This record gives sequence, structure tokens and C-alpha cells, in this order.
Amino acid sequence: MKILDRYVVTALGGPFLFGLASFTLLFVAGELLNIARLVSQEHASLIAAAKYFFYTLPGTLVLTFPMSMLLAVLLAMSRLSGDSEITAMRAGGISLYRIAMPMIAVGVAASLVGLWFQELIVPTASLRAEDILRREIQSGGTEILSNQIVNTVLPNGDRQLTLAQGFDPKKDELENTTIEVLRGSTPMSLLFAPRGAYHGNSWKFFDATEYILSPCCERIDNPELAIDIGADPTQLVEQYRQPEDMSRAEISRLLKTGVKATDTLRYARLLVTYHSKLARPWASLVFALLAIPLGIRPQRSSSGAGFGISIAIVFAFYVVTTVCLAVGQSYPSTSLAMAWLPNIVFSLAGLALLRQAASV
Repeated sequence: MKILDRYVVTALGGPFLFGLASFTLLFVAGELLNIARLVSQEHASLIAAAKYFFYTLPGTLVLTFPMSMLLAVLLAMSRLSGDSEITAMRAGGISLYRIAMPMIAVGVAASLVGLWFQELIVPTASLRAEDILRREIQSGGTEILSNQIVNTVLPNGDRQLTLAQGFDPKKDELENTTIEVLRGSTPMSLLFAPRGAYHGNSWKFFDATEYILSPCCERIDNPELAIDIGADPTQLVEQYRQPEDMSRAEISRLLKTGVKATDTLRYARLLVTYHSKLARPWASLVFALLAIPLGIRPQRSSSGAGFGISIAIVFAFYVVTTVCLAVGQSYPSTSLAMAWLPNIVFSLAGLALLRQAASV
């Protein structure tokens, strides 16, 4: 049986690489146009643009990995079926379930590799890509919030402008923060703090120096001062990184410590992303279960037909996934169920088709 397992797994190699190259090329076509725009409009060097493209590639591979698994199993099963090898195996007393086991095992392995890639490689690569975009292509600041102002309207109508030289997302701390309060065009106060940490629903600034500018000049030193700047760590991080670019560990930390209780929309978005990032890599196993029975047709042995079937299945799967995640974001209490529902539905469909094929 080990010989059979090796033979079936070997049959997946070529189709998987073909699928990975084909689907990745489809996804990166738009990104290549974006790279060309950066070179022409931003006057970026080809080396910087190439590095940016390289570090955005892991995020694409996470999406194309399950699709490649689907195409690989479809083409492998189609070839084995078209050459009557499936018939010969079953005539020798080997059940279809036993024939499918190596492919299911590869689907599990592909899901685990995809999860590892998503959690460890993609966040680091995305961070590096954004760093290259800001440093080498756009020539912007080198720190989060370095060139950005948080503008907040206070209850009395005054405007509060917060400018920070940096933000450490690991510690949820602002660095060298200046807060200016304006009444119309008149400065009312100016505060500077070398460090600020997020606690509860506001920031605590340490060793802050505040200058009262109107109605009279006054200097106030505050060892610790709580101020709501109108943005929590989640919002600050998302100015720099989207939830899709973070690992589940980073999102979990923000859910526990960095989201205002009143910011329900942002909380729901983070929560549904947190659950979907665990469910998504298992699409490799789901697609393998679907592809095994669908591939047992001699007339589907061509790569063109297999590619077409793969596109149809992928389209249906991700349409259902998009709808479910939208529901999960609207109703956060259902986000876990909605994240896993597409996997469950399509897995059950694959198992039903496999059972039907095994009974023939």
C-alpha cells in the first residue's frame, strides 16, 4: 500500500505546480500593473519595485495554494481514471476511499503549510512591503503616524489635533506626542509627552508638559494624564496595516486590549477576520474532498477542462465565503460559525459525492 500511496502522491506534483503558477499569474496580473504605475508615476527604481512585488507575493500564494490543490487533485484523478488505473485498483480490491486517502492526507498537509505560511510569513512580508513602499518608493516617513494627524472634535466644539512621531504596536505606545487644542483658529493649549500608553478607552501620557495659551499663558507639568485622542491602537495600526496583513496573534491582542467598547464596527471586522484566518487555509482539504469524485471522469482529463472546473468551484466557494463573512461582520456573535460554514458545506458536498462515486 505504501507503493500505491507514493504513486498517487507523485501524480499530484506536476499538476500542483502547474496550478500554483497559473492561479498565481492570474492574481498578480493586476499587481504587475500597479508596479508599472509605481515606476512611471512615483518614479520608483526597478529594484525597489521588484522588492515590493516580491514581498507582496506571499499574500497571493496563501490564496492560490488551495486553488492549486483543487486543480492538482482534479487532474491527477482524471488521468488515473482516464488511463483506467482507478478501475484496475478497484478490481484489485482497493476501495475508492483507500485510493483517496493519500490525496486527503496531502490536503491536510497543504492546509497546515498554508496556515503556517499565513501566520508566520505573510505578516512579516507585508510589513516589509509596506516599509519598502514608504521608504524607497513614496519617500514618506519611517514611522507609523510620522506624517499623520488624528483630528478630533471635542464636546465643546474645539478641535484636538494629535501628532506622534511614532507608534509601537507591540506595546500600544505613542512616542513623542504633541496634542494641540484649537478654538476656531485660536490655539487654546499645547501638550507634549515623550510616551503615551493605551488604557481602557483613553491614552495615558507620562511626563507630559502642557502649555495653556488662552486666556493666559501657563505651564503645567503632569506626571500622568489621561486623554482620549479619538483613535485607539486598532485604528492607529490599521492606518498602517490592514487586519488581513496581521497574524491571528496580533489580531487577538488588539481584540483584547486595543478596541474601544463603543467601536462595534471595527471590533466586528477584526473578530470575523480572526476566525476566517483560521478557517481559510483548510480550503485545501475541502477542495481535495470535492476534486476526488469530480475528477473520476475520463473526459475531464485535459488540463483545460480541469482548470475550468477549478475556476467554477473556486468562484462558488468564495462567493459563499464572502456572503458568510458579511453576515458574520453584521452579527459578530455568529462570526465563528460563519467563518467555518463554507468549509463545512463544501466538505459535506465532497463527502456525499465521494460516497456516491464509491458505490458505483
